[in-house]
Amino acid sequence: MDKKIQMNKQNTTLILSAGLLIIAAAFTRLFPHAPNFTAVGAMAIFGGSVVKDKRLGFLLPIGALLLSDICLQLFTETKGFYGTTQYFVYAAFIVITALATFMQKRSVATIALAAVWSGAIFFVLSNLGVWAASNFYPTSLAGLGACYAAAIPFYKNEFFGNFILNSVMGNAFYSALLFGAYTIMERKTTMQKAIA
Repeated sequence: MDKKIQMNKQNTTLILSAGLLIIAAAFTRLFPHAPNFTAVGAMAIFGGSVVKDKRLGFLLPIGALLLSDICLQLFTETKGFYGTTQYFVYAAFIVITALATFMQKRSVATIALAAVWSGAIFFVLSNLGVWAASNFYPTSLAGLGACYAAAIPFYKNEFFGNFILNSVMGNAFYSALLFGAYTIMERKTTMQKAIA
């Protein structure tokens, strides 16, 4: 088989594998889970850092997020579409995906650090949305501060103790699964290339 055709076939296989992993990650939202302990942040990190075609790197995680929102809306009691604050949530995942495109190497340390900063970005932008789109807080810096302060212990009786920590731990756990599975697929593809 021609080397160029072989390379294209392997690249296509890896892109399809990454896409399937991203879609599977999005559907973790449909199963019972602690608040914010899903694979959505990990999915954005993974898509941004692994998928070489940057348009596809954005399209896969955001499209999978939208698809999971549609499924939540249609097939569960959870609202998939819940108002203006959702725009801020999508913006957070676009920012996370964009920053992940700058990840030069995929080591345990860089992925763990990405789990932390992506959780922080989600916390900041999603709560900015709560402050901007609701009447719960005054439209002032003091109101914004009160919104962030209220969000820190928001899930105090839940899994890891609070809103941001759940996101970080979910991102770390699912990043390990996504990047681990993809690394295995990459190695398998590389071994097949060496045999061919």
